Amino acid sequence: VLPPVAVALSACAAVLFTVRSSGMRPNGALWAVLCGATAVALAGIVIAAVAAERAARSVHDRVGVLRRGTARREADLHALVEALRNGEPPPPRGRRTERGGDGDEFDQLAADLARAHDGAVTAVVQAAQLSSQAGSEQKLEVFVNLARRLQSLVHREISILDELENEMEDPDLLKGLFHVDHLATRIRRHAENLAVLGGAVSRRQWSNPVPMTEVLRSAIAEVEQYSRVKLVPPIDGTLRGHAVADVIHLLAELVENATVFSAPHTQVLLRANLVTSGLAVEVEDRGLGMPVGEQDRMNALLADPDQVHVASLLADGRIGLFVVSQLARR
Repeated sequence: VLPPVAVALSACAAVLFTVRSSGMRPNGALWAVLCGATAVALAGIVIAAVAAERAARSVHDRVGVLRRGTARREADLHALVEALRNGEPPPPRGRRTERGGDGDEFDQLAADLARAHDGAVTAVVQAAQLSSQAGSEQKLEVFVNLARRLQSLVHREISILDELENEMEDPDLLKGLFHVDHLATRIRRHAENLAVLGGAVSRRQWSNPVPMTEVLRSAIAEVEQYSRVKLVPPIDGTLRGHAVADVIHLLAELVENATVFSAPHTQVLLRANLVTSGLAVEVEDRGLGMPVGEQDRMNALLADPDQVHVASLLADGRIGLFVVSQLARR
């Protein structure tokens, strides 16, 4: 609209300047020319306004088509993800006709959006196929199921050993039963490690609060070199029943780590004291030290276990701190 308005104003200014500079008086013919020029200018403005309105409507309509197409593709992608989660095969995909390179910007944008959607669909389908080929979820369920069975068997074994210990009077046999009982307790903790890695929760539950002294003693009892661990009194506080099993397991892993990576003739000290922010449990050992890089890696593992490559930990058998980080998060 602006160009014809500018042209009309410029023409009027030129005519008025010419008439005034020449000193001639406008007659009927001049007025007819000016009126015709004004009509032509107004017609140009109207035509430009109509053309601008049509162009704006066309752009609005094409943007609306792009938005609706994008929303439809997004809905289709969500439906595809849900179908794959439910175990359904991916639906057949029709062939998309490619536009030539002579389209305008809207055609090129539509083609780019379509290619992006096709790439997203392809990525989702490939990921689902890889997951189904690996059977990761089924393997995880089997993994947890085996851990549960192992836990149940060890629970039964420990119950039988407790009954035998109560009935046994021979000191030599009783000493041997205590060793077997302690071994079974350690096996139970390793079975719970498997369950923790699979995301399961311990079946050992307490309904009432438990004194921290009992919690620490139970953690020490699950460690191979338990005779080297010493409780430092006073032991403060109690622990709510729902957290007892996980805290015992967590502390047992830390205490075992302390005994394994320290000299055999040294002691491991265990304390529990009330502090401003809660209850602080300290495991103190005379370890051999750790390089700064390894220390940073272990601290990162404890802070965020999701950022750690579990396969590498399983390869060298060092999953204790990974289990600790999972239990601490819980």
